Amino acid sequence: MQKMIVLRRNQSEIEKQNSEGGSLLRMLRARHFEQAEQTIVTYGRPLEIAWFNHYFNEQSQEHVVLELSKYQNDDGGFGHGLESDFRAPISSPMATSVGLRHLNELSGIDATKPMIEAAIHYLENTYDTSRNGWFAVSKDSNDFPHAFWWHYDETENMTMIDRNWGNPSAEIIAYLYKYREYTARLDTERLVEDAIQYMNRKPLFNSENEIYCFIRLFDVVPEAWRMRLESGLIDAVGQVIDYEEERWHEYVPTPLNFMCAKTNNRFGINERKLDAHLHFVMDELERHGKILPPWGKTYYETDLNQAYPEWIGVLTLKALLSLRRFDRLEPSR
Repeated sequence: MQKMIVLRRNQSEIEKQNSEGGSLLRMLRARHFEQAEQTIVTYGRPLEIAWFNHYFNEQSQEHVVLELSKYQNDDGGFGHGLESDFRAPISSPMATSVGLRHLNELSGIDATKPMIEAAIHYLENTYDTSRNGWFAVSKDSNDFPHAFWWHYDETENMTMIDRNWGNPSAEIIAYLYKYREYTARLDTERLVEDAIQYMNRKPLFNSENEIYCFIRLFDVVPEAWRMRLESGLIDAVGQVIDYEEERWHEYVPTPLNFMCAKTNNRFGINERKLDAHLHFVMDELERHGKILPPWGKTYYETDLNQAYPEWIGVLTLKALLSLRRFDRLEPSR
């Protein structure tokens, strides 16, 4: 792969001062960036490689669209292991929310319009009126390799993920609202209102993934709705975020994970801890050249073995994008 062409930062920005101590902001050096790049090439799926080349090598978004389209089915939904921990080729609301998350990052590409429209129609067709939302996967997903947390329990008629309504329903509602020009049957404004009421009435949050979904909803709605979501999100983030740095090697809700949308709202996250987490990510990339799944390899020693290297590619790309967002990548020489 060609060397990094651009990081959208110039040398003078390295010299900017840290507002607290006057010290220089730490940057990930180019050689460590290149090691991470090689990790993505080695472990990543063509989709992650296409995203890397778009963000860092000025490659066209069309390459991302092409790779993403391989995960979409004729019914408009996404499957085929787009979410690596369940490999079902059949469509599911959860995989479709991930597909729309990717599409939401693309802009001005005509080829995405029919993909988005088809995905929205799939979600309208799979809406569950009794739930006022969506279940993550169907029981048919059990017929394909999957991690235990994606196992459909036929006694409960859902997965353990579905115990928290907002994952994926809040994120799905975000995309239904943003792309409401394609909706035919669902009242997107009512769904947003219902999601906000759920968030503000829920006293205890125990799933960071549900909170990520509400942050993505916050990202797309108008200011009046944001104002009603913000205090609930601040409270929810405060309930689950883990500030203990010695635990960041584990699967815990770390500060940067809540920076999962385009909004710059910190939702009450401690700025010093956010900076410390950036340093943690740089430490990992400098030591290992990659980000390993913090939940470990044990779950992937059977028919899910393909998922583990995929996660290395996904998480390493995510780390580079976080550093890019906070101007922590050294410019190419």
